[in-house]
Amino acid sequence: MRVLITGASGYLGREVWNQLRADHTVTALGFSQSLPGLQSVDLRDADALGTLVKVVQPDIVVHCAAYRDPDFCEAHPDETYRLNVAPVETFMQTLPAASRLIYISTDYVFDGNEPPYAEDAARRPINEYGRTKRAAEDVARARSTSIVLRVPLLVGCGLTFEESGFIAKAVQAIEDHPESEWDHVIQRYPTAITDVAAAIRFLLEQQDAAGPYHFSQREGGTQYEWVCRLAAILGYPTDGIQPAHTLTQRPATRPWNSQLANHRLAALGFKRHTPFASVARDVLALRSARSE
Repeated sequence: MRVLITGASGYLGREVWNQLRADHTVTALGFSQSLPGLQSVDLRDADALGTLVKVVQPDIVVHCAAYRDPDFCEAHPDETYRLNVAPVETFMQTLPAASRLIYISTDYVFDGNEPPYAEDAARRPINEYGRTKRAAEDVARARSTSIVLRVPLLVGCGLTFEESGFIAKAVQAIEDHPESEWDHVIQRYPTAITDVAAAIRFLLEQQDAAGPYHFSQREGGTQYEWVCRLAAILGYPTDGIQPAHTLTQRPATRPWNSQLANHRLAALGFKRHTPFASVARDVLALRSARSE
């Protein structure tokens, strides 16, 4: 198939690109970061994006690109709309009738008060990031063949150890500040980017797949609990790691527990789950390779 991937220079998009390019004709788009093989396109430019779609004529679009920092989105709602919603509108206007869109959404479309959330649960986002993702879901689902894949916090290897998301930041914080406090209120479900990319590949191969799907790690924990696990993997003492029972005030409110239930994907037969400890060891191996 001809596959168009947006955000292919990003954390998840790179992994999707890696998993699809051996078996499909892939056009990978990036903008903020230049990588070999990427086409640079500003998705906020509707004319440029529409022209590209007409040239590529993709069978599948995997739309990973978005502003993901909730605090940035809260402070810049207009700019957030330009990237999180407007490109989906352009795709709906310019994609061939037979083309399918896989739109990557978020657990933040839910308010976090009634977990776990099934695919058809009421969406009540409590921050601007979640609201724009809900709006984009609605635009995508105007086409009956579109797939919406909601995912939570993602973990895995970046191009370097330093670019490896939550795990790299937590490891560096543990080493730099052995005495530290970590949120012990909000539940998180860190999910491997390799598993999410595999779920995307699985879905695009299901001819009848459409509508919302969830993919999430089953096991949850607070930031404090996950950091303690990382410290144990590193062989560091956890005595100085303390739980914070009061949330730090931030521009965007976070859902307390937006756990996703994976009912529809499981019913199709997709049940892959890489343990957090395995992902953490892969990220740490990046650092070891750098120092050799």
